[in-house]
Amino acid sequence: MPEVTFRLLHPWAVLPDKPHVDRAAARAERDMYAGSFRYLRIPRLPADCPPWILGQELGWAVRSPLTLTMKPLDDIGLAVPDSEDPHQVGRRLGGQGMWQRGKDWIATGNTAWLHLGDHRTPSGNWEGMFLPNGSGTVEWRLGWAATLPPGTFLMVMPPPNGPPPGLTIPLGVIPAKAVNAMTGRGGMSIAIRPDQDVTVHRGQDIARLVLLHPDSLRATAHQDTKEPDAEANSDTGESASAVPSGAYPLPQCRPATADHDATTGTETGR
Repeated sequence: MPEVTFRLLHPWAVLPDKPHVDRAAARAERDMYAGSFRYLRIPRLPADCPPWILGQELGWAVRSPLTLTMKPLDDIGLAVPDSEDPHQVGRRLGGQGMWQRGKDWIATGNTAWLHLGDHRTPSGNWEGMFLPNGSGTVEWRLGWAATLPPGTFLMVMPPPNGPPPGLTIPLGVIPAKAVNAMTGRGGMSIAIRPDQDVTVHRGQDIARLVLLHPDSLRATAHQDTKEPDAEANSDTGESASAVPSGAYPLPQCRPATADHDATTGTETGR
């Protein structure tokens, strides 16, 4: 079985963890409603729906290592001639800070919060946790490293229930070679984009990591545009209009009343 290893690089880091849905607590809440309230019910329990459970528990949760308020970045990419001072150029163009990314520079305002994550490295130097990345995005260094099986990929995506309101997590896929090489460059980082003032808290779920097999990227799809055979549908007892065009039937998740009496809230049929 493929194995992913997460390793702390700094004492403040929060390692990714496997999400878990507490099915027992969800069912207990449903039973409490049924046994205590005259009208209020939970008729459809997500915890009884396998597709929902698989989605919630997919991959590993990435959690914030600190509590702070982020602000949107109004940034612009610049080229600075060798004869000019980058910081003077930045001030002349209205940027509060200048950040070099490759051979070019990013000038941006609202830079104060970027320094709140400055931390001490094992060598005793100070290093930034947040680096402007252009187009309003920020590289967030998380203080831990990941080791992936060779040939695989790591997908970074928003958590199933969404990131903190006002924070965008761009979808990205990183090959194992690049992820494993991050260990020697300060560890794993993800891209974020604050779209408004947003406060994140230490331990809060901000993103999701999913290991991808190479076949996930190589897979192709065939679109069969042939009209369904009306006679074939009648032979199987299905109506051609049972499922609207362009739609698909939802998974058959067990309803809450399948194994609980709606009046007493006691279990039946088990």
